[in-house]
Amino acid sequence: MSTLKTAVLAAAFALCAASGAFAAGSSLQLIIGGEAYDGPPRFEVTFDGKPLGEGAVNAAIDTATAGRFADAADKTPYVQSFSFDIPEDIFKPGGEVRVRLVNEAYGGDGSNRDRNLYLAAVAVNGRAVTVSGLSTQGTTANTQNELLGEFLVLKDGNVEGVSRAPTGGWPLPDATIAAAPPAAEPATAEVAAVTEEPAAVPAVKAPAAVAAPKLPEAPEAKPVAATAKLASADPAVGTSASCNRDELYNVVGFNESSNDLTPRLMERLDQIVADIGEQKCKVLVTGYSSRAGNHATNALFAIERAQNVLAYLKQAGLKFEKVSATGAGATEQFGDSFSANRRVVISVAP
Repeated sequence: MSTLKTAVLAAAFALCAASGAFAAGSSLQLIIGGEAYDGPPRFEVTFDGKPLGEGAVNAAIDTATAGRFADAADKTPYVQSFSFDIPEDIFKPGGEVRVRLVNEAYGGDGSNRDRNLYLAAVAVNGRAVTVSGLSTQGTTANTQNELLGEFLVLKDGNVEGVSRAPTGGWPLPDATIAAAPPAAEPATAEVAAVTEEPAAVPAVKAPAAVAAPKLPEAPEAKPVAATAKLASADPAVGTSASCNRDELYNVVGFNESSNDLTPRLMERLDQIVADIGEQKCKVLVTGYSSRAGNHATNALFAIERAQNVLAYLKQAGLKFEKVSATGAGATEQFGDSFSANRRVVISVAP
């Protein structure tokens, strides 16, 4: 295996390692930008009032040397995706997600140095809420939302970013894609209105709950579960050969502003399933989007592409030792063209 391939594989698995990528149960994903001053902004996140963990936006723009987040023409480099496990005993379809800055710092008037958070999206088990569905609440009293484009601004520890459960509640970790709300909901139109290609982005006014996309059905296939994090395969499903694969498979060809698996993409996935065969491996499915369009929508495209691919692999009968699907958001690492970066990378290891 080449040095470059090894490095890419290690980086892909590292995306979820800190939060237990292969753990069973529900998954919470946050898309957050930041401003750094004498260190990156740190945050804590809770679900239904129970702490899930903390994180640091290490990619945050350094206000002492590089300016302010609001002034950056391209904010993508200063935005990160974070994943947290939600223990089974605290998950509730109506659970409320809260995010709070825990290390506020300010350089004083005229210094232009500050440490802030910018919350773009919250997703639980593949269903997401973007900025129009987020709000700020003070620890002692409610406070008016402060928005910066597609981001909710969190300036100090006295204010929390809040995402209530969308209409119908958060899906269960093993909820089928077909069980998602119908496409006629206003929220679906919100995503459709934001393209991955350069275009004027219309103002977002609809509720922000985003349903997981519908997976194209293979002939004579039954509906399958699509989850952001899955436990190891059912031990009752026969025995499979041990894994000797150490590969990265690239799945390229997603259409602009689409998560759908086209016939060409399904043909590629069939090749991968045939290549792995009956082996039970550790599999990480990572979705990507191009950097055109807004950050929150791009992050959701990445997540949902990965979920669709994982659902198809399961439907095709692939067996896993452990498996996870995650989104790495927008990127340019695969080339200059938008189409080259609209992809899913499947990492397979013993």
